[in-house]
Order: sequence, then structure tokens, then C-alpha cells
Amino acid sequence: MNGDASLLGIQGYLDERRVSELLEALRQTWSTTVGRPPRDLEEDLKELRRWFDPVAQGQRLRRELAELAPLPQDLLDPGPPLTLTVGPGKRLLTPEGRCALELLDRLPSDLPGYVIGDTELLPYERRLGLLYRDWSRHRLKSVIDLLAGTTNPLQIPAAGVVIALLVNRCTNEDRALTRFASGAERDAVDRAFFAPVQAFGDILAPSRRRNRGNPRLVSGWMLYEARRRLGEALVVVDARGGQNGRVWIRGAMVDDVIEVIARDLVRGHRARATRDRFLEAYDALVQALRGQLPNLAGFRLSHERPLDTARLRERLADRLSLYISSTQ
Repeated sequence: MNGDASLLGIQGYLDERRVSELLEALRQTWSTTVGRPPRDLEEDLKELRRWFDPVAQGQRLRRELAELAPLPQDLLDPGPPLTLTVGPGKRLLTPEGRCALELLDRLPSDLPGYVIGDTELLPYERRLGLLYRDWSRHRLKSVIDLLAGTTNPLQIPAAGVVIALLVNRCTNEDRALTRFASGAERDAVDRAFFAPVQAFGDILAPSRRRNRGNPRLVSGWMLYEARRRLGEALVVVDARGGQNGRVWIRGAMVDDVIEVIARDLVRGHRARATRDRFLEAYDALVQALRGQLPNLAGFRLSHERPLDTARLRERLADRLSLYISSTQ
């Protein structure tokens, strides 16, 4: 077997035994590291992004890689580019490995050997090329979209969610806001967090009828509306493996997020408020959040600092003035 010219690392003649060994190794490596059997190729490649995304957070990667279960000692390791060793007895199946698993699994089962050539390889190599191109450009494209304001503006409650995260300095994973799935903890944190969001909305749209209900950090529309607009700038982690979910804004993209908030408030809601009205809503949000900080502190989720909050207000005011003047 000579795989030097193939992105998948397999090419040329493979006997039936070698194919069987590779299939077993690839299947078991996938199932052990991902926690489920292989499914649809496109779905599985999306699953692998959590590890192979070029802008994946290092802290999260270290934690998740440390939690990987070890593989059986006697299990074949196909090696690069199909697998990637991450620790003693621990390996990841690469996107190349997942494509190889699909290719090998589709070979006829009644032959003593197989010749794998360009006809078999090209569809998978093309898919990998498109995949890596998409991943490598994702951050650049998201920043371009943020700066261009080409998507629909944030609705006011969703903008309030983002501002509340910024005011509470949820701008890295260590200060992330916990998303409890259920129970008294969920109810307490949700009430404490959404009270300032509601105060923000009451100033900007007091006559609008909004569903006050019980907004949630889990399964609530506001958070997902914000993620739709902010893309990777807003990190939303669902509960997994007994761990609670979390949400935070990437610190390196805070400036981009402020631009989006200012632009969207002006672009989508300029007819409803002046710059001073926007800042009045910000102040109401801050006041309401400070009233809830003791409740958040009980869960170690209180991170607001008055000096940082004042600086954030100045930055937001500056950008609001810029966009309002550009529309006049």
C-alpha cells in the first residue's frame, strides 16, 4: 500500500485482511472517542469540527482530550493521516480517517483484495478540500459579516442578552455564564440574568407586547437569536457528560460584538429611540444586573466591575454616535 499521494493515506492494493483490520480500527476509534457509532458522513464530519476547528479554544480542547477514554491496547493504530495520537492509548479519528472508513466500508465484501485508485479517492479528497477550506475561512468570513452588517439586526431582547453578558464580563470560559438544564439552580440563574435583559427592553420598547413568561438560557429564543447574529463570537456550550452548559463571548472579539450591537440598534431600531435613549436602556440594564449580583454570586457567576462597565458604556456610546450620524 502506497498512500503518499493520497489525502486519505490509502492507495493501491489492499488485501481483504488489511481492509478488515483497518475497518475495525477506524470504527472502534470513532465509537470510543465520539461516544456513538458512525452515522452519516456529513453529520460525522461536522462532529469532528469540535476538535479540528482551527479556532477551537485551547482550554476546551485540553479538557475534552483529557476526558477521552483509552482504546484497547491490542487495537491497530492506522496512524496519520487517519488517526491522531493525543495521549497514552488515546487517539482521535481525523476527517481523513472518517472518509477512509466510509470508502472501505463500501468496498465489495466478496473479493480477496482491492485496488484503490483515483476513481475511489477523488470524491473524498474533494470533500476534504472543501471541508478544510470552509474551516480555514470561517473566522474571517464571520468577522466580515459582523463588520458588514449583512444579516438581519438583533431584536431588542437578544441585544439585551449580549449586553448583559458583556457587563457581567462573561468574556472568557472561566467567567462563562452557567446554563443549568433544570432545577432550582436553573430558575435562580435564569431569573437573575433575564431581569436586566427585561429592564433593557422596557426602556427601548415600552409599548411592545413581549412574552415575559420565563425566559431560559436553555431552549430560549433570545440566546439563539444572538448566536445567529454573532456567529462564533458567542460561544454556547450545551450540557454534556453530566456537565452543565455555558455561554460566553470570545474576549478577542468583544470589539466586533460592540460594533454589531451599536450598528444593529441603530439599523433596526433607530426610529424608536435616540442615542440617549439607548444609553438609558444600558443604564437600566446595569442597575438591574447589580441588583441581581448577590443571586449570581451564590453560583460564582458575578463578575461585573464598575470601572469596566463604565468603559463599556463609553465604547458603546461612541459607536452609537458614529452610526446615528451616518444615517442622518
